Amino acid sequence: KDSKDSKDSKDSKDEKMGGKKKKMKGGKMDTMDSKKSKDNRGKRGVQPVIFDTDYGPFIDDVFALGLIVNSGDLLDLKYVITTSEDVDLSAKCVTKHLDLAGRSDIRVGTGTPFPPYEERGGVCAVPGLVGFALSAECEDVEPTFDADGVGEVAKMIMDSDRYDWMYIVVGGQTSVRTLVEQYPEAAERVETLVVMGGNWCADFEPYPDVLAPTDETNIACDPAAANIALDSSISPFEKVVYVPVVVAAEIGGDDYIKIVQAADSGADPGAAATLNFYRAWSAAGRANPDLLIHLEALSYDPNTESTPQFDACALMVAMEMLSGCEPRAALFDIPAVHFLEAGEGVAFPDSPRSAFSLLPEGFSVYSLPEQCPALTPYTFNPDDTPEMEKGVSAALGFVSLEAEASFFAEMAARMAGETIDGCYYP
Repeated sequence: KDSKDSKDSKDSKDEKMGGKKKKMKGGKMDTMDSKKSKDNRGKRGVQPVIFDTDYGPFIDDVFALGLIVNSGDLLDLKYVITTSEDVDLSAKCVTKHLDLAGRSDIRVGTGTPFPPYEERGGVCAVPGLVGFALSAECEDVEPTFDADGVGEVAKMIMDSDRYDWMYIVVGGQTSVRTLVEQYPEAAERVETLVVMGGNWCADFEPYPDVLAPTDETNIACDPAAANIALDSSISPFEKVVYVPVVVAAEIGGDDYIKIVQAADSGADPGAAATLNFYRAWSAAGRANPDLLIHLEALSYDPNTESTPQFDACALMVAMEMLSGCEPRAALFDIPAVHFLEAGEGVAFPDSPRSAFSLLPEGFSVYSLPEQCPALTPYTFNPDDTPEMEKGVSAALGFVSLEAEASFFAEMAARMAGETIDGCYYP
């Protein structure tokens, strides 16, 4: 990153920020209507998507893959790339999941592994802490996936005649960085980057007994890559949408039972694949107290409820932007964001640690959703960073409690294989 310092000037950054001397206000953004001149989805079919996942240690990637596989009405899943501690093992898991779901036609490839531990933050910076709960379920899978997933994704994009690709990442952004830096022409054709990660809200518990603000694991696995993906001097993405942890919730009750019934009856192979891996993850997590997810596995019953859905929320927000339906997630425009990298912060809890999500100085929102009681107090001056941060849209909650219930009800219905015809308002 130091090599970019010479490109950054105060004048250029002031111009980019529209003059940071003024107090920054945030507001709910519209859906993708403002870019309909470039949106050819209606003429050329559903949105082509690349899905980037750290499948294996955590269960929400399993549900997210199950959701996208069953959402072909809006998302045309072209490629799954694994970015994780063990990219080969993650790719084996994804390959098996897709085979069980009857979607072995979807290509899979290994991405770029996470950087060295000293460049990470949070739980991702502790060697061996995260573990790989699904290793026994996947280690014997035949490795039929691509060895260079990023290169194959770049070739696939360049071989297409589209310039409106969507890239959805629900783990660390190490492979995104590789795409931007090594395959810039292909990256130019990715119009929208959707990220599950970040945490700009305060005074709520994103994880049990952890009060926000705190670091978030997906960002923590590679904070530098997340910053580079937002650096307008090299990053070409026209639209960047963040879906932070504040939107996460469990699926329970009748909504969840739909998934179980569809899986156990054999009515939907996608649901069956999801439940197969959820049950395997739960059994492995309960049996091994050394795994980070041990207590989470003990706390949730695969027969009656899901774990908190983080990654699947990013897919739902992406589909809301494409559907033309009334948005349920409350999206706010933020003119710039930054993630603390190793060495930038001092010892927590006196101040934020590596992987904390920062807002620009002077940014405020007139009215926040109920899920986000307050904004993080941690801010930064964009003049002080080597990047030229571009703005993002961030889902800081839902427009109403009814909208939140509908959001997760549709999520469950899709995971169960139900056909969604038009806007979903149960």
